[in-house]
Amino acid sequence: MKPLSQRYDAFIWDWNGTLIDDMKVCVDILNRSLVSRGLPPLSAEKYLEIFEFPVINFYRSAGFDFTNEPFEKIGMEYINAYETAMFDCRLHGRAKGLLDELLTKGKKQYVLSALFEHDLKRIIEHFELSGYFTAVRGLSDQYAKSKVELGKRLVKECGVDPARTLMIGDTLHDLETARHLGVDCVLVAAGHNSHARLVTGGVPVYRSLDELEL
Repeated sequence: MKPLSQRYDAFIWDWNGTLIDDMKVCVDILNRSLVSRGLPPLSAEKYLEIFEFPVINFYRSAGFDFTNEPFEKIGMEYINAYETAMFDCRLHGRAKGLLDELLTKGKKQYVLSALFEHDLKRIIEHFELSGYFTAVRGLSDQYAKSKVELGKRLVKECGVDPARTLMIGDTLHDLETARHLGVDCVLVAAGHNSHARLVTGGVPVYRSLDELEL
């Protein structure tokens, strides 16, 4: 089989958990919110098994009760903490090397993220990666419902050819998004879903970016 860089002209990257290693930070922030409400914290293993989109469903599975406290309040509490903590995260080990390799090969690269777009651009600039991407797209609010419609707009506005495009993500929602866009997808089990969950999607799953061959 041909290398990925020979099969595709464009690559759509997820950000959180795929390029940036932020799972532990996210678990810590979530657990502070749980414990402050007298709820038991999540283990990292449990987090990987229940994390999903829309995020409100994940919060329910984590134990939050929205009967007396709205999701928006808890969601904003999380976002406010993450906006600072994200700068303490690092890129996954081979992330920049892969971006460099695709750039050298003349491939177009995009970021499609459920992160609030303002925050997404700030963190990409922090890592000095803006020049790698033809376009960066994040959500217009901070409650992470879905990337599907955002992805459809990206494909249309940037003239992306789905038949020659690969999406690289770390969750089953990335796979769902890719299928709605009509693009191929591979998943990396180093982010926000476990390897056991990802393999149920029926697409190639890598343990880390180190295994990804372009």
